[in-house]
Amino acid sequence: MDWSKSWFEGFKGVLREGVDLSSKSRLGVGGRAAVLVEPWAEEDAALFLRVCAERGLPYHFLGGGSNVLIPDEGVDAFVFTIPQWNRVVRDGNRLVASAGTTLPSLIRKAKDLGLEGLESLIGIPAQVGGAVRMNAGTKEGETFDHLVSVRVAEESGEIRELERADLNPGYRDSNLGNVLITTATFELKPSNRLLIQERIKEYLLYRNRSQPVTEPSLGCIFKNPEGDAAGRLVEASGMKGAREGNIKVSEKHANYFVNLGEGTSTQVLELMGRVQEAVEKEFGILLSPEIRIWGKEPNEEK
Repeated sequence: MDWSKSWFEGFKGVLREGVDLSSKSRLGVGGRAAVLVEPWAEEDAALFLRVCAERGLPYHFLGGGSNVLIPDEGVDAFVFTIPQWNRVVRDGNRLVASAGTTLPSLIRKAKDLGLEGLESLIGIPAQVGGAVRMNAGTKEGETFDHLVSVRVAEESGEIRELERADLNPGYRDSNLGNVLITTATFELKPSNRLLIQERIKEYLLYRNRSQPVTEPSLGCIFKNPEGDAAGRLVEASGMKGAREGNIKVSEKHANYFVNLGEGTSTQVLELMGRVQEAVEKEFGILLSPEIRIWGKEPNEEK
């Protein structure tokens, strides 16, 4: 990718070339980014996005790396990452969280303040921005259940506040498009901290029993079809425990793939194809990916 720092005059932040992204993936796979972009403020992110749009430069957003499959060959693109944006501010019964805040730390902050509502999301290893982007959730609830607004940086260079009524989220998708989420505001309810802590504990115990939380994974690989569970379909099709190289369908939860060591993105894709084929043959249902797969289209994960 041909580019020049002079194009981004006024940008404040860090630009690093050739950064290995595998260490930023929860599955431990993927190649290098042409340039890793760490903007210092939302104005810097907006400036950078505007120049990318004007010059047709490709980019991706990388949060906690818990639901993104990065190609083995890497990406010839800018990759935005904002782990330093991790502030949480209380405003009455609302919490305003910067997009780089981890979801577990936000939930524990809410607990410490005696605010309930986010407990069912504990155990999802995402940053707030990524959780909003994919409307992360469980059968007990989703990110958008308590979301009241988001701030986003757009390709126009503008920064906008979007109210919940302006948004049209779907199952595991915010439908926000090519914007960088900078903050999210959640409306919660006052409650007893000990009761909140007890609910968090119960959810974590359930996750530990039912999911391979101690192994490298990207969480659920496939979306649940309406009225059914992808994990049940995968297991019933005989693919639980199936392997492609060092990527394996988890024995604990069949909708998780785990990396046994030195697995690759290519192996993930090949195993996904085999699982989809087996489920479709057995049940006539084509499972759709829940994870975002980089490389299909510029500037957008699919």
